[in-house]
Amino acid sequence: MAAGASEQGSNWLRQLTLPVAAAVALVVAAAWYVTWSTSDLSMSLLMMPVGLTGPGNLVLFFALLVVMMVAMMLPSALPMILTFHALTRAEGGVSTRPADRMATALFVAPYFLVWGGFSLLALLGIAALLPAAVLLAAGVWQITRTKAVCLRHCQAPVGFVMHHWQSGRPGAFRMGLRHAAYCIGCCWLFMLVLFLAGATSLVWMGALSLVILAEKIGPRTALVPRAIGVVLVVVGVILAARAA
Repeated sequence: MAAGASEQGSNWLRQLTLPVAAAVALVVAAAWYVTWSTSDLSMSLLMMPVGLTGPGNLVLFFALLVVMMVAMMLPSALPMILTFHALTRAEGGVSTRPADRMATALFVAPYFLVWGGFSLLALLGIAALLPAAVLLAAGVWQITRTKAVCLRHCQAPVGFVMHHWQSGRPGAFRMGLRHAAYCIGCCWLFMLVLFLAGATSLVWMGALSLVILAEKIGPRTALVPRAIGVVLVVVGVILAARAA
């Protein structure tokens, strides 16, 4: 993709018009409301694994987890989504057509479906994990090279879209899967922390949403993820000491 396309996506805030901002705010608010209003149901399914054996309950629980991911992750994913949407207008580096909304939807859908699937698998296996160990692992993960590489992809929407661009709507879906993979590589231990703290706790959801948002759209420096890592390690050490 040429320089013209780069200029179109270089400032995602230009794409954040008042109608788009209002629509995103409405979707996020609705997702938070659904998560809050169904918290008792989610907890009952979580506390009774036998209830998840039926396909209907499993699908319902997966849907609730996807909604929860929309509530938590849509604000931090918005720069990437808006950048991709803007660049669907370009052909040969020049804006020649209206933005492809269907391609954007195909880019967004796998992001939340993959996060929902990861959350479901994590919750089903969470009983085998120790809270202190997860917090310590999450803190150490913050300073690894893999974390840094994944975070860089999430922090640079234009770079990601141009580097991984694939034409057509099937290409948009594949790009969405790759975006989801990098985001999980960046934030998967945060989700385990959330699930250990209480998957239906709106306070923990809100706190971790702000942490993820700060990492993705905050200053592009190693200080932020490392500071978060230090906090997680300190809390993990405290929990381990109490358990001992």
